[in-house]
Amino acid sequence: MPPDQQPPINLIRVFDFYVTLMFVISLVRRWDVYLNAVRILIGVRGRWPKLISRLSEHSSLILNWAFFRPAILALALTVVQLIVSRAIFPLAVLTGPQLQHEWWWVPIIFVPLVPMLAVDVYFVVRVGKFDHNETVKYFDQAETWLGWKGPAVRALTLGLVNPHKMVDDEVRKSLQDYRSTLNASLWWVSVQIGLRLIFGLTLWTVWAIHTL
Repeated sequence: MPPDQQPPINLIRVFDFYVTLMFVISLVRRWDVYLNAVRILIGVRGRWPKLISRLSEHSSLILNWAFFRPAILALALTVVQLIVSRAIFPLAVLTGPQLQHEWWWVPIIFVPLVPMLAVDVYFVVRVGKFDHNETVKYFDQAETWLGWKGPAVRALTLGLVNPHKMVDDEVRKSLQDYRSTLNASLWWVSVQIGLRLIFGLTLWTVWAIHTL
Protein backbone atom coordinates (compact mmCIF):
# COMPACT_ATOMS: atom_id res chain seq x y z
CA MET A 1 0.00 0.00 0.00
CA PRO A 2 1.44 3.44 -0.94
CA PRO A 3 2.41 5.53 2.12
CA ASP A 4 -0.09 8.28 1.27
CA GLN A 5 -3.03 5.87 0.95
CA GLN A 6 -5.23 5.34 3.99
CA PRO A 7 -6.00 1.75 5.02
CA PRO A 8 -9.59 0.55 4.44
CA ILE A 9 -12.05 1.27 7.22
CA ASN A 10 -12.62 -1.68 9.54
CA LEU A 11 -16.40 -2.01 9.91
CA ILE A 12 -16.05 -3.86 13.21
CA ARG A 13 -14.14 -0.96 14.76
CA VAL A 14 -16.70 1.44 13.30
CA PHE A 15 -19.40 -0.49 15.15
CA ASP A 16 -17.31 -0.19 18.35
CA PHE A 17 -17.38 3.57 17.92
CA TYR A 18 -21.08 3.61 16.99
CA VAL A 19 -22.44 1.73 20.01
CA THR A 20 -20.25 3.75 22.38
CA LEU A 21 -21.25 7.04 20.77
CA MET A 22 -24.97 6.21 20.80
CA PHE A 23 -24.82 5.23 24.48
CA VAL A 24 -23.12 8.54 25.38
CA ILE A 25 -25.43 10.64 23.17
CA SER A 26 -28.56 9.00 24.59
CA LEU A 27 -27.32 9.65 28.12
CA VAL A 28 -26.49 13.29 27.37
CA ARG A 29 -29.74 13.94 25.50
CA ARG A 30 -31.81 12.59 28.39
CA TRP A 31 -29.65 14.04 31.16
CA ASP A 32 -32.27 16.63 32.18
CA VAL A 33 -34.92 13.92 32.42
CA TYR A 34 -32.73 11.76 34.66
CA LEU A 35 -31.57 14.72 36.72
CA ASN A 36 -35.10 15.99 37.40
CA ALA A 37 -36.26 12.50 38.32
CA VAL A 38 -33.37 12.19 40.81
CA ARG A 39 -34.18 15.65 42.22
CA ILE A 40 -37.74 14.49 42.89
CA LEU A 41 -36.59 11.24 44.50
CA ILE A 42 -34.10 13.07 46.75
CA GLY A 43 -36.41 15.94 47.70
CA VAL A 44 -39.56 13.94 48.26
CA ARG A 45 -38.64 12.72 51.75
CA GLY A 46 -37.78 16.13 53.17
CA ARG A 47 -40.42 18.24 51.47
CA TRP A 48 -43.37 15.85 51.31
CA PRO A 49 -43.09 13.44 54.29
CA LYS A 50 -46.81 12.61 54.30
CA LEU A 51 -46.95 12.06 50.57
CA ILE A 52 -43.95 9.74 50.60
CA SER A 53 -45.92 7.23 52.67
CA ARG A 54 -48.52 7.17 49.91
CA LEU A 55 -45.92 6.87 47.18
CA SER A 56 -44.11 4.05 48.95
CA GLU A 57 -47.28 1.95 48.81
CA HIS A 58 -47.13 2.12 45.00
CA SER A 59 -43.35 2.05 44.48
CA SER A 60 -43.60 -1.26 42.64
CA LEU A 61 -45.49 0.55 39.88
CA ILE A 62 -42.23 2.26 38.89
CA LEU A 63 -39.19 0.85 40.66
CA ASN A 64 -38.88 -2.58 39.11
CA TRP A 65 -36.53 -4.43 36.77
CA ALA A 66 -38.22 -2.96 33.67
CA PHE A 67 -37.17 0.55 34.76
CA PHE A 68 -33.44 -0.31 34.76
CA ARG A 69 -33.32 -2.96 32.03
CA PRO A 70 -32.81 -0.80 28.89
CA ALA A 71 -29.90 1.22 30.30
CA ILE A 72 -28.25 -1.96 31.62
CA LEU A 73 -28.70 -3.73 28.28
CA ALA A 74 -27.32 -0.76 26.33
CA LEU A 75 -24.25 -0.62 28.56
CA ALA A 76 -23.81 -4.40 28.47
CA LEU A 77 -23.99 -4.49 24.66
CA THR A 78 -21.38 -1.73 24.42
CA VAL A 79 -19.04 -3.45 26.87
CA VAL A 80 -19.41 -6.88 25.21
CA GLN A 81 -18.74 -5.42 21.75
CA LEU A 82 -15.60 -3.67 22.98
CA ILE A 83 -14.34 -6.77 24.82
CA VAL A 84 -14.89 -9.04 21.80
CA SER A 85 -13.29 -6.66 19.28
CA ARG A 86 -10.42 -5.42 21.46
CA ALA A 87 -9.54 -8.42 23.65
CA ILE A 88 -10.94 -11.65 22.22
CA PHE A 89 -10.57 -10.95 18.49
CA PRO A 90 -8.30 -7.88 18.31
CA LEU A 91 -7.21 -8.75 14.75
CA ALA A 92 -10.77 -9.03 13.40
CA VAL A 93 -11.04 -6.97 10.23
CA LEU A 94 -13.98 -6.55 7.87
CA THR A 95 -13.63 -3.87 5.22
CA GLY A 96 -15.53 -2.54 2.24
CA PRO A 97 -13.04 -3.87 -0.33
CA GLN A 98 -13.44 -7.34 1.16
CA LEU A 99 -17.19 -7.16 0.65
CA GLN A 100 -16.82 -5.88 -2.91
CA HIS A 101 -15.47 -9.24 -3.95
CA GLU A 102 -18.55 -10.93 -2.52
CA TRP A 103 -21.24 -8.32 -3.14
CA TRP A 104 -24.09 -10.48 -1.84
CA TRP A 105 -22.93 -9.74 1.73
CA VAL A 106 -23.69 -6.04 1.28
CA PRO A 107 -27.51 -6.34 1.25
CA ILE A 108 -27.32 -8.83 4.13
CA ILE A 109 -25.49 -6.21 6.21
CA PHE A 110 -27.76 -3.38 5.07
CA VAL A 111 -30.97 -5.19 6.07
CA PRO A 112 -30.32 -4.79 9.85
CA LEU A 113 -28.28 -1.58 9.39
CA VAL A 114 -31.07 0.59 7.96
CA PRO A 115 -33.70 0.02 10.70
CA MET A 116 -31.00 0.33 13.40
CA LEU A 117 -29.92 3.74 12.10
CA ALA A 118 -33.51 4.89 11.59
CA VAL A 119 -34.63 4.03 15.14
CA ASP A 120 -31.46 5.40 16.75
CA VAL A 121 -31.65 8.72 14.88
CA TYR A 122 -35.34 9.07 15.71
CA PHE A 123 -34.76 8.67 19.43
CA VAL A 124 -31.73 10.95 19.44
CA VAL A 125 -33.96 13.69 18.00
CA ARG A 126 -37.06 12.83 20.03
CA VAL A 127 -36.53 13.12 23.78
CA GLY A 128 -39.27 12.75 26.37
CA LYS A 129 -40.07 15.57 28.76
CA PHE A 130 -40.19 15.57 32.55
CA ASP A 131 -42.06 18.61 33.87
CA HIS A 132 -40.27 19.12 37.19
CA ASN A 133 -42.15 22.31 38.17
CA GLU A 134 -45.56 20.79 37.44
CA THR A 135 -44.69 17.68 39.46
CA VAL A 136 -43.52 19.80 42.42
CA LYS A 137 -46.75 21.84 42.29
CA TYR A 138 -48.85 18.66 42.30
CA PHE A 139 -46.89 17.18 45.22
CA ASP A 140 -47.25 20.41 47.22
CA GLN A 141 -51.03 20.33 46.80
CA ALA A 142 -51.18 16.66 47.75
CA GLU A 143 -49.05 17.26 50.87
CA THR A 144 -51.40 20.09 51.94
CA TRP A 145 -54.46 17.86 51.69
CA LEU A 146 -52.69 15.12 53.62
CA GLY A 147 -52.06 17.58 56.47
CA TRP A 148 -54.62 19.27 58.74
CA LYS A 149 -56.94 20.20 55.85
CA GLY A 150 -57.76 16.58 55.13
CA PRO A 151 -59.20 15.64 58.55
CA ALA A 152 -60.96 19.03 58.77
CA VAL A 153 -62.73 18.55 55.45
CA ARG A 154 -63.64 14.99 56.34
CA ALA A 155 -65.11 16.11 59.68
CA LEU A 156 -67.07 18.99 58.14
CA THR A 157 -68.56 16.69 55.48
CA LEU A 158 -69.34 13.97 58.05
CA GLY A 159 -67.01 11.58 56.30
CA LEU A 160 -68.60 11.98 52.86
CA VAL A 161 -65.39 13.52 51.49
CA ASN A 162 -62.14 11.77 52.36
CA PRO A 163 -59.18 13.84 51.04
CA HIS A 164 -56.71 11.13 52.03
CA LYS A 165 -58.48 8.59 49.83
CA MET A 166 -58.78 11.13 47.03
CA VAL A 167 -55.04 11.84 47.14
CA ASP A 168 -54.29 8.11 47.26
CA ASP A 169 -56.49 7.49 44.21
CA GLU A 170 -54.87 10.39 42.33
CA VAL A 171 -51.38 9.19 43.20
CA ARG A 172 -52.18 5.69 41.98
CA LYS A 173 -53.75 7.02 38.80
CA SER A 174 -50.79 9.32 38.12
CA LEU A 175 -48.29 6.54 38.72
CA GLN A 176 -50.22 4.13 36.50
CA ASP A 177 -50.35 6.72 33.71
CA TYR A 178 -46.65 7.38 34.21
CA ARG A 179 -45.87 3.67 34.07
CA SER A 180 -47.83 3.27 30.84
CA THR A 181 -45.81 6.08 29.26
CA LEU A 182 -42.59 4.71 30.73
CA ASN A 183 -43.30 1.18 29.50
CA ALA A 184 -43.88 2.45 25.97
CA SER A 185 -40.57 4.32 26.12
CA LEU A 186 -38.75 1.30 27.57
CA TRP A 187 -40.20 -0.92 24.84
CA TRP A 188 -38.77 1.31 22.14
CA VAL A 189 -35.40 1.44 23.89
CA SER A 190 -35.45 -2.36 23.96
CA VAL A 191 -36.10 -2.29 20.21
CA GLN A 192 -33.03 -0.05 19.81
CA ILE A 193 -30.86 -2.52 21.72
CA GLY A 194 -32.31 -5.47 19.80
CA LEU A 195 -31.56 -3.86 16.44
CA ARG A 196 -27.99 -3.07 17.49
CA LEU A 197 -27.56 -6.65 18.68
CA ILE A 198 -28.87 -8.07 15.40
CA PHE A 199 -26.60 -5.82 13.36
CA GLY A 200 -23.60 -6.68 15.53
CA LEU A 201 -24.25 -10.41 15.20
CA THR A 202 -24.62 -10.00 11.44
CA LEU A 203 -21.31 -8.15 11.24
CA TRP A 204 -19.48 -10.75 13.30
CA THR A 205 -21.07 -13.63 11.38
CA VAL A 206 -19.95 -12.18 8.04
CA TRP A 207 -16.44 -11.73 9.44
CA ALA A 208 -16.38 -15.31 10.78
CA ILE A 209 -17.44 -16.72 7.42
CA HIS A 210 -14.73 -14.66 5.67
CA THR A 211 -12.07 -16.09 7.97
CA LEU A 212 -12.98 -19.72 7.23
